[in-house]
Amino acid sequence: MVSSAFHPDAPRAGGRRVAGLALGATALILHAVLLRQGLFAKPAISFTTTETASLIGWPMGLIALVLSWLRPRFASIGAVLMAVTGVVAMATTEGSGGYALTRQNWEIAAHIALSTVAYALIMIAAVLAVTLALLDRRLRHRRPLGWLRAVPSLEALEGGTFQALGAGFAVLTLALFSGFIFVSDLFAQHLFHKTVLSCVAWIIFAVVLFGRWRFGWRGRVATSWTLGGFALLGLAYFGSKIVLESILGRHWT
Repeated sequence: MVSSAFHPDAPRAGGRRVAGLALGATALILHAVLLRQGLFAKPAISFTTTETASLIGWPMGLIALVLSWLRPRFASIGAVLMAVTGVVAMATTEGSGGYALTRQNWEIAAHIALSTVAYALIMIAAVLAVTLALLDRRLRHRRPLGWLRAVPSLEALEGGTFQALGAGFAVLTLALFSGFIFVSDLFAQHLFHKTVLSCVAWIIFAVVLFGRWRFGWRGRVATSWTLGGFALLGLAYFGSKIVLESILGRHWT
């Protein structure tokens, strides 16, 4: 048997991998420039809904790039995630009119950073969970895999899903804890609904991880719970913001 290191297609595959990583790194740098010009150059912390999505997209792209580098078999998933971050990066525009936060200090900045990373990790877990569900369904019905041939095995996808979910859960715990400490009045600052939805999502993720650890949950059960928690977290992050700013004319303070 010919070693994979000396396979005729090995140099070509390695070259494509290096080119893909270089392209992803370039995209991340350009995304960071857009964020710097559109968000962080403002005199006050002020994020619109699209800018919030773009801000979350950057750490998601960074994690996807690192994942593709460390685990080449996840390169196809990383490419999809990088494409998503490229789309949301275009939402970053300079000078958009977001509501400025009245309290601006390192505590609020830390809370925003933790929330951003938590959502990025949990979104990656959701993408992996969807891919896992699609692959499982094709295999169960013995249908041609098609483009799913490029994704990792069921075991690898399942392991990656729970790793991303576990990391996201840990960071989300820190984000919620910092919010309870640094937020003075949930009602006055219009954060009650966001906080409640985030806490419910946290409970769902805790149940999923406990079920995985204690009862060995996997497959459709784990996927359904994961996506349900992700949907609630999306409502917490974006739904409450859209309703407040676009419908009620208010904002988080």
